[in-house]
Amino acid sequence: MAIAQQLVGTSPTTIYTSTGDTATTAVFLMNDDAGAVTVQVYLVPNGGSAGTSTQIIKDLSIDAADTYILQQEKLLLSNGDTIQ
Repeated sequence: MAIAQQLVGTSPTTIYTSTGDTATTAVFLMNDDAGAVTVQVYLVPNGGSAGTSTQIIKDLSIDAADTYILQQEKLLLSNGDTIQ
């Protein structure tokens, strides 16, 4: 089981990079701020960049002290692919 943690700011930040062919089954987004935050999530192929063609979540509002769980059947990532 791989666990990656990353504090993110206002621009796309890599939170996980695949090493080899792997499958991620859950992504947890936790807001420890005092107010609601809005997030975007991107699945970016190796060598690509975050943008509208790689975006899987747009403008998700997460309340203060709340957690959102991204559950998919499977997120299949090839070597060098990233979750941003």
